Amino acid sequence: MYWARSSDPAIVDKAECGGAVTSLLKFALESKQVDAVLTVKARDGNRYDGIPVLIDDPEELMATAGALHCVSANIARCLKVFLDGAFDLKVGVACKPCDAKAIIELVKRNQINPENVLLIGLNCTGTIRPVTAQRMMEEEFGVDPFDVVGEDIEDGKLKIRLRDGSEKEKDLAELEAKGLGRRENCRRCDLNIPTMADIACGKWGAEDKQATFIEVCSERGANFIDGAIQGGQIKTEQPSAEALQSRRAKDREATELARQWQEKDFGELQAMGVEERFEYWFGPSGQ
Repeated sequence: MYWARSSDPAIVDKAECGGAVTSLLKFALESKQVDAVLTVKARDGNRYDGIPVLIDDPEELMATAGALHCVSANIARCLKVFLDGAFDLKVGVACKPCDAKAIIELVKRNQINPENVLLIGLNCTGTIRPVTAQRMMEEEFGVDPFDVVGEDIEDGKLKIRLRDGSEKEKDLAELEAKGLGRRENCRRCDLNIPTMADIACGKWGAEDKQATFIEVCSERGANFIDGAIQGGQIKTEQPSAEALQSRRAKDREATELARQWQEKDFGELQAMGVEERFEYWFGPSGQ
């Protein structure tokens, strides 16, 4: 495990957590480990309208730096359908846990070639529908949605950063009680750190370092990180015991919240026997 930062000052200035992910994607292209990178970026600078992009020029990756919480592109489908399952192209993929899981399921079905895919996992505790996000900015935060330059979900709060440098926050549970906040499936998702990817990157455990916390999850990931360190693309430190503990604690908190939503939404159904469930779905009053 590492604390990592980009060695490129321009990337550090643009990125949110030290720019390690952008530098790693750039390294993957420059070192010819991949032919292209599949990721997302804001369309015409609109953070509420993100689109998947395939990039083969390392210099174009700067436009993808930073987090977009209102984007939920179907990365697995893009890889399978539009890139022919990566059977003829080596692809580096920036992916959330749900993206990584979907890609692995398609690998099991021989629809994606795992030998040609490098998975750069990104921690995630949920995304927000673009329309919902803009409504929250106007009605709950009292700001112009297009003055928002960053969002974060941290310690049970939805935090936003404005163009003038000021910040605001609202209690996430209160927002979601009003039908706002994260997508319904995201609320119930209890997988926040994509350890099924080659590496898992996020800010938990590195909040005070302006860095990315990276967990290496595969031999390919270890070789990739070693190459980036030796090539000078990223600067790394070993995280402290306190950082490891903080990361685990934040993951547990997010997981517990997800399970509370699971119980709230599905508790009654899960308590039913098989026959009751069948009647629930397919009986005369089926849902």
